[in-house]
Amino acid sequence: MHIHLGNALVVVAFISSIVLLLQSERTIALIATVASGIETLLVFGLMSLSLVRFRIDVVLPALLAIAGGIAWARASGKHVITAATLVTCVGTLQLLEALRILG
Repeated sequence: MHIHLGNALVVVAFISSIVLLLQSERTIALIATVASGIETLLVFGLMSLSLVRFRIDVVLPALLAIAGGIAWARASGKHVITAATLVTCVGTLQLLEALRILG
């Protein structure tokens, strides 16, 4: 069984955003959970989404990076800080890849 790095990162972001949803401020965590949930469904082929005006491969990681950064700035517990850091890092990596800054 092979697990691709991109799939693993999406799963990490989804699990971390669920941790944020359960243990921190709900509004920001809900944005991260919805964005990572949509990404997870797209990656595993359970949903297809095409928008003409917006690049969904840029919008969802940007939402993850911003929501994770805000959650990280407001976090106080160790679990919440770790989850917010993971969401921010995964969102940033995906955004840099979508913008073709990282190969």
